[in-house]
Amino acid sequence: MSGLEPPRIEFPCEYPITVVADAGAELREQLFATFAHHAPGFERAAVTERASRNGKYQSLVFTITATGEAQLRQLFEGLKACPGVHMVL
Repeated sequence: MSGLEPPRIEFPCEYPITVVADAGAELREQLFATFAHHAPGFERAAVTERASRNGKYQSLVFTITATGEAQLRQLFEGLKACPGVHMVL
């Protein structure tokens, strides 16, 4: 089965991105700024947020209109560079 290629994404498309990070309003705003830079026009009101059981972490799901692989790669790199971000999915 090593000959199978992963499915190709047809751009533009709606693309959900989950960010797991330390809880806090400052980091949350930094994430919003990163998305605004790399995916202008994303719906800020459509972001879902869930706090961890002890409130130390937050999980945010952003849905953007992805325009290509380069955009996603740059966005993921920008998010991972934010201090306090633990995981980007």
